[in-house]
Amino acid sequence: MTDRQKLDEKIQLLRNASLFSKLREVELEIVAAYSEYYPFKKGEVIFNEGGNAEELYVIKEGEILITRQKKNKGSIDVARLISNEFFGELNLFVRTPRTATATAIRDTTLLTFPMKEVDFKDVLQKHPEISARILHKFLAIIAGRIRNTNTMISEKTPWIRDLRRQLFSDKLTGLYNRTYVEEDLVSLLPKYGESTSLIMIKPDNFKEINDKFGHDAGDKVLRLIAIFLQSILRESDIGIRYRGDELAALLPDTETGSAMKMAEDIRSTITEMDISNATDGKLAKITVSVGVATYPYHATNSIMLADRAHEKMFEAREKGGNRIICA
Repeated sequence: MTDRQKLDEKIQLLRNASLFSKLREVELEIVAAYSEYYPFKKGEVIFNEGGNAEELYVIKEGEILITRQKKNKGSIDVARLISNEFFGELNLFVRTPRTATATAIRDTTLLTFPMKEVDFKDVLQKHPEISARILHKFLAIIAGRIRNTNTMISEKTPWIRDLRRQLFSDKLTGLYNRTYVEEDLVSLLPKYGESTSLIMIKPDNFKEINDKFGHDAGDKVLRLIAIFLQSILRESDIGIRYRGDELAALLPDTETGSAMKMAEDIRSTITEMDISNATDGKLAKITVSVGVATYPYHATNSIMLADRAHEKMFEAREKGGNRIICA
């Protein structure tokens, strides 16, 4: 079997496991590249209760028995797992010792993620978008299991909080990133009040700044815009770097009229912003095109809300820029 065939086989196995089923093909390929097959003989222990949790497993072939020690003597069978099922993810994700023992009850081959000598946290930090998808699928799966276990997981768990910050933070600006809109906001949006508005912002002349002063200057300008944006927003509002030079502001519990006033504050403030520190002391100004949309009046979910505001932002740009258009 060629290396490509082996990789394709891993991808197919991952695709069949519900934890990884939401990943795109290119993401599955990355996870597969960090995974490896390991054989276990009948009766061999994969991990012991109380041991360190450093990987999770997908069963290629064979059968696994999960047991847990009783408070008195002996153990109790928790689950029997067969091909395409996965295990070991709970303690890995919350970084706690193993709460059960896993044993092969016949000759078994497991796809292990990550492979030996690869640190799981390093994989998550290197590939945050993949991590977000896996984490959200994991939380959904665990929610169904939690009622029947003694191990509780919460988004307030310090490691989960830290991971969420990494997943949803844009390194250049410190704002939230597009992954937040596509992954987390889906469930949060209905909880933000009767109406929530999204403002999309795109500099009209950002390419000129990049072309004339270089990409470092462009990065400095984006950071400056992010700082000014954060200074305008209320404590409950959320600044987002949507993609490239496109920024956004999420305004919970805010109807369209108030959002339009905020959009005008943002537009005028950025227009008056002094960016000469980023352009070698040369006087330069930024104007922006702005689009506004409100949930649930213009959209029924976060993705549609972003699309509507994005669409109106480009409409403002096509009409000459330095203006605001509402859905």
